[in-house]
Amino acid sequence: MQLWRFLTPRTIGFSFRMASQVFVDRVKGAAPLPLRVRDYITENARRGDPDDVLRAMDEFATKKRFLMNIGPAKGPLVREVFSKLPSDARVLELGAFCGYSSILFASTLGPDGRIVSIEKSEAAALASRANIEFAGLSNRIEILHGGSTETIPTLTGTFDLVFIDHWKNLYKTDLETLERNELMRPGSIVVADNVGPLFDAREYLDYVRGCGRYDSEHKKSTLEYTDIPDAVEISVFRGPTGTA
Repeated sequence: MQLWRFLTPRTIGFSFRMASQVFVDRVKGAAPLPLRVRDYITENARRGDPDDVLRAMDEFATKKRFLMNIGPAKGPLVREVFSKLPSDARVLELGAFCGYSSILFASTLGPDGRIVSIEKSEAAALASRANIEFAGLSNRIEILHGGSTETIPTLTGTFDLVFIDHWKNLYKTDLETLERNELMRPGSIVVADNVGPLFDAREYLDYVRGCGRYDSEHKKSTLEYTDIPDAVEISVFRGPTGTA
């Protein structure tokens, strides 16, 4: 991939801003970002109102510090996918961060839908659990603290949808682990966020488009809280032999 093609003033400025914020946080000895988001939600959102919790998280991301949430631009796109799931759907999320996506998904699914989310960072796992409890959705979302590659093989049953939004270098590896452990059925949907030009997702995209086990669709959008081009890949699992 010729990365120089994507080095525009917007992307360079974004990368510099992110690096600067991380540096300032370290110099100041700031609390972990997910815990600061948790505190902001507690102080600025209505308890028991998932939409208001998401609003407060969006507000924090635009006014205080960038957050790698799915965000308001991609939210409607993902809601459309979720609207096609059964009311009792099981969803697996790789990468909880502050719980934004889990809260969005749970408020979109039917009352019998359940979400399992794997999060490696202890601070993010703590914050996402707190935010989910504040939103009133603890009975529908389970946060598992641990690495995805190690945790996936411990799961049982199958999932109707898998949302991949963690470390980009693990997208393909963890999808293969899901396949190997038979955690998807024919017709299961895999949604991969942040597969646009800013991220090096070619290995994952080549796999889902070329292995013969998925029907994939590429949806262009923008990186959360910016106007930088990004995309989501929506892939329907055809089964281990490539026939649904």
